[in-house]
Amino acid sequence: MSASGVRGASAGFTLMETLVMLVLVSMAATMMFQMLNSYRIAQQRVAAQAGQMDRSSLFEAWLVDGVRGLRAEPAKPFIGSRSGFEGVTLNPLYGSGGAPSVIKWQLRAKADGGQITYAEDGKDRWSMPLRDFEEARFVYFDREGKQHDQWPPAQGLQESLPAGVGFVRGTGAGERVRLGSVLGPLIPRDDPFELEPE
Repeated sequence: MSASGVRGASAGFTLMETLVMLVLVSMAATMMFQMLNSYRIAQQRVAAQAGQMDRSSLFEAWLVDGVRGLRAEPAKPFIGSRSGFEGVTLNPLYGSGGAPSVIKWQLRAKADGGQITYAEDGKDRWSMPLRDFEEARFVYFDREGKQHDQWPPAQGLQESLPAGVGFVRGTGAGERVRLGSVLGPLIPRDDPFELEPE
């Protein structure tokens, strides 16, 4: 056999070598697509969880802002229970800042768990599902820091507003409280320029 014949036989792939190479390439491509799919699923889960955390943080910030702006109004007294509260605030979410608006935060049971809703001037504006709905509740603190499950308390304090409103999630050691303090006077004033007594 001549040297040119040997060179021609070894220059190309045999059918078996070609099949083995195609199997290896297809296995590598399959593994790559599985990794990309796993990455896509993980990215979607992280994005969904981050979105839920952002939404939860945002709702808690809105709650605290609304509580800070609460105002004692004889015509529309503040009423609070474990499932929600309603009152007049100067920090509405949708209305003009500084303009008194009636706000209502409410825990509502649904077939798939529950949600927290926000209403302003009688219109439902926003809602968010709560995973730990059964353990969520509102609490109210008087000027001395005593906690109450409703407002006005059963013993009837003279303040029209609580000193603070807390949103509690969880129970026992896992309990988390987001507290908003009322910045204005706790009783209605005839003169808006009158200073609060010490």
